[in-house]
Amino acid sequence: MARIASQSKGGFYATPEGQLSLILPHLQINQDEETEVINLLDPCAGEGKALKQISQYLQTYDVAVASFGVELEKSRAKKAEELLDVVINEGYESIRTEPKYSLLWLNPPYDEVFHERTELRFLRTLTSKTKNVLVDNGLLMFCVPQYVLGACSSVLAGRFKDIKVYRFTDEAYPVFKQVVVFGKFGKPHSSEARKQTKAYLKEIADQGPEVLPTIEEIEEMFIVPSSTDIQCFRAGKLRNEELAEDLAQSLAYQEFEKRVTPKAKNSTMKNPLLPLKVTHAGIAVASGAIGGNFGNHIIVGVTKQVNEKQEVLDEEGLAKQEVYIKHYKSVVRVFTTDGIHEIQ
Repeated sequence: MARIASQSKGGFYATPEGQLSLILPHLQINQDEETEVINLLDPCAGEGKALKQISQYLQTYDVAVASFGVELEKSRAKKAEELLDVVINEGYESIRTEPKYSLLWLNPPYDEVFHERTELRFLRTLTSKTKNVLVDNGLLMFCVPQYVLGACSSVLAGRFKDIKVYRFTDEAYPVFKQVVVFGKFGKPHSSEARKQTKAYLKEIADQGPEVLPTIEEIEEMFIVPSSTDIQCFRAGKLRNEELAEDLAQSLAYQEFEKRVTPKAKNSTMKNPLLPLKVTHAGIAVASGAIGGNFGNHIIVGVTKQVNEKQEVLDEEGLAKQEVYIKHYKSVVRVFTTDGIHEIQ
């Protein structure tokens, strides 16, 4: 029956605001350290209400908070855009981003596909070496049915430390038997701690709600660490707007454009202060500054390689030696009806 309910909702389970309200007072910013920004991520953002509620609460600490959401269903993604800073209408597994998130609110679809829990797939992917999104000691808030904890026990115990589990209140719990797992991202303090956590999660997964305290009974504070600005939060497919923005900022592309794009270059030559002498005119013609058709002849400037033979004395100043010196010479080449003449 739970499976049918899950599929009818498209795997979407909005977190009751009343449940989050009981959790939020137990989130804390380390005020002894300078906080640059708090980045929040919800890879199953739905309409964005849960992450918005978390963001608003953390802003009461007078810190910069940035909220990022991912939602596959288009209509819900549109609503989430109105509440969160950045939203991508895409599947979570295709998102390209950085391990700079202070808090991961993960309330994934409750389902099983090909004999594997969907909740486990989300958790494993988002905390893997290649796709991890959390900073060191980043806070995980994993909202799933209690019976799923056994399937997720290995990943939770191996990648998180100081794990605590609380269930929803007596009024909300019976609907989907939801619990919230809190944990700091990072290797457990010891292999023994990892084994104990894994065994604990497997044990409570097979038991009823009476073995867990409710979120009304939370006593400890969960620290949300600081981070730095997110530079990359992109969909899997490169979009035209992203490409245009990247090219505009690319120094390599600017250099490429400079080399392949013809640009009109208008050159103007001002009149000299004094009349040109013959030598000046020759240099101007030889350099290509002036020239062309002069009526009954054509003048162009030419630079060519010249080998000149010179006689030099040896080191003792006695015998003469012949050496060839290579250099370049500019000349004026004149085309007339009488032939071609070079003026040096």
